[in-house]
Amino acid sequence: MNCIEINEKMADLFDDSISQEIKDELFAHIRECSDCRKLYDEISMVMAELQPRVTINASRNLHARILDQTLKIKNPYRTRRGRILPMLTPTWKKVTAIAALLALLVILFPIINRPGWFQVKADAANTLLGKSITAFTDVKSMYMEFNVRTLEGDNFEYINVNEGFVEHKLWKVFGNPSKWRIEKPARTVVMDGTNQYMYCSQAGMALKANANAGFLGWMKILLDPDEILQKEKENARQNGAKYRVEVKGNTIVLTVKAKAMGVFSNSYMLNTSIPESNNSRVYTFDKSTNLLKSFEVYIDSAGKEVQVLELKTIKYNEPVDDANFTIELPENVNWVSMKDIDNDKHIGIAGITSEEAAKRFFVGCQTEDWKTVRQLIPGFANFIQLELIVKAEYGGLTIISLGKSFKSGQYPGEFVPYTIKKKNGWVKKWTLALRNDNPDKKWVVDGGF
Repeated sequence: MNCIEINEKMADLFDDSISQEIKDELFAHIRECSDCRKLYDEISMVMAELQPRVTINASRNLHARILDQTLKIKNPYRTRRGRILPMLTPTWKKVTAIAALLALLVILFPIINRPGWFQVKADAANTLLGKSITAFTDVKSMYMEFNVRTLEGDNFEYINVNEGFVEHKLWKVFGNPSKWRIEKPARTVVMDGTNQYMYCSQAGMALKANANAGFLGWMKILLDPDEILQKEKENARQNGAKYRVEVKGNTIVLTVKAKAMGVFSNSYMLNTSIPESNNSRVYTFDKSTNLLKSFEVYIDSAGKEVQVLELKTIKYNEPVDDANFTIELPENVNWVSMKDIDNDKHIGIAGITSEEAAKRFFVGCQTEDWKTVRQLIPGFANFIQLELIVKAEYGGLTIISLGKSFKSGQYPGEFVPYTIKKKNGWVKKWTLALRNDNPDKKWVVDGGF
């Protein structure tokens, strides 16, 4: 977006009905543009003055009716002798409308605050968001070290309350475009300003994707600490989470309590990621600088709170070597485009159930029909190390049982339980993940082997 487009959309930052994607784009520009940042600060000051001392969540219908009527009101500053104030820009028109709504709610609050009308909560967040954005205009780089209960080679979103802590590191250089890197012992993702690159050393997988690839999952929230409050407020609005902002000495603490998201008639995916868990997230900001100081996540597991993430170190404005934003691959590994994998019409099988697809996968391994296996695993033919692992581990296996498919959590596909006996005699009882959320509804094996 250019400055004119930002100016027209600036007021959207103060409207909870606007998508988080739009807000992210606006904030990215504001951080880099002093003129737009000045306008944002001016609007923030107006909104902070008019914001009620409590957060009042009116019903969607009431909000819509008041805002609609306010927008229809003609400029009240016009007289027959001319304008007292200059013609309002589209941004200031909308700010005036939202401010009028807030003022009206402040007036109505003592009158209509009855059970079922409003949900009211003490909230110190009215000015924290604006201050965080302003504070980050002077931040050029960031470095984090944090620990997560997970597996070294699994995806970044995966957690396991029964695993030990695995060290993660994150570097980011803010700019337009920004560059960042996040790594743990067996998995690394880099954004070089144009594309994302992910390397999984255990499977020899090297993937190249566009800048919006979802390689980080929920963990991407750590890339923009200045937007954490805004994103958590949006999550609360959409998913029914609860949040509280408190001033404690020289810090401001944001606490979020969220319920597990997804379908859990089968609890297989419960507590395998932060969104798929009953969790508490605690962010601590420095009161004087409004910069993030610490971050912790706790999960309710078997009635106990288990810490699954802890921020150990965070540093700002330290030099970052540009070499961090590249990944050196072994000689026998090359980058494979996610676009090429997604567009490969030979991958996947349509017109069957997930259970039948799982059966074909294991029968293919049993009979060493690698053509069928290749058809069911995206990128199988592209990653030599992965192919060697699958052939060595699963070639000549014996199928003991295949169970009934089920859904769990937020996973877009289905799971099929299985028990197999490998050629070396080892019996493995696990669950195969399959998905068909592609335009052709073709089943592919997504994990679990």
